[in-house]
Amino acid sequence: MEYLIHLCILVCIYLILAQSFNLTIGLGKLFNLAHVAAYAIGAYVTALGTTDGQMGLWESLLASALTSGLLAFLLGGIALRLAGDYFAIGTLAFSSIISALLINWKSVTRGVLGIPGIPRPEVGGFGLYDNLDFLKLALAIAFFSQVVLYVLFCGPFARVLRAQAENRLATMALGRDVRLVNTTAFFISSVFAGLAGSLFAYYLNYIDPSSFSFTEMVFLLSIVIVGSPGSFFGCIASTVFLVLIPEPLRFIEIPSSILGPMRQVLHSLILLAVVWYNRKRLFPSIREV
Repeated sequence: MEYLIHLCILVCIYLILAQSFNLTIGLGKLFNLAHVAAYAIGAYVTALGTTDGQMGLWESLLASALTSGLLAFLLGGIALRLAGDYFAIGTLAFSSIISALLINWKSVTRGVLGIPGIPRPEVGGFGLYDNLDFLKLALAIAFFSQVVLYVLFCGPFARVLRAQAENRLATMALGRDVRLVNTTAFFISSVFAGLAGSLFAYYLNYIDPSSFSFTEMVFLLSIVIVGSPGSFFGCIASTVFLVLIPEPLRFIEIPSSILGPMRQVLHSLILLAVVWYNRKRLFPSIREV
């Protein structure tokens, strides 16, 4: 039972993280490789604020979300002046800077030793020390996040975001502020990434830089691609699928030295099959007027 609860909590965290990433890369075709950096910032803000006893649950969630959003807003003001591959490289550079800070700013982050002893949150004086109680909180936050993002996906904001992704000049000719739309999408995406990071820190009670590596970014990219970029419900289905699919391997008698690589190979094969099957949708031919 505890194992199933653990998996459900992970699904909730990745739902928030992947769906917010889907907003930028799926709808806006903004190849944002700094999404995991926003996730890390949210986790570290919660870890630093709660281990000192300065923040409660709601304060830490709000601080994590806004700090991630603010840094992404500042980054967006610079990186969104770039286009295509250059934008991806710019966000990757920002992610590398955050990773270097987490490792080397030892007086604050404790470097590779990480931050232990992150206390579980309390709601109304009731501590969420049991994983089942924490799952209820994770479900509530994940549900709230999906509702907000679904409204965005179905509204005029998403239509403008899709339009600028397909034809930036035509969107500008219609009087839309493309840079403002992209910056807003970047900000919203990072706010929810910070929220997911806060939940992650609360759940594990310990964080270190290895939890926010480029491998995690690749996994998020896999979720969005498998679910079809820009598809809201496809992203939900692929999150559940990719988080849970490696778990049956745990119950097979396989040496631990082989189990880890097999999980990575399985993810790679699934991603390769989906990309090949959906290659015309993922890489459509450019239309000409």
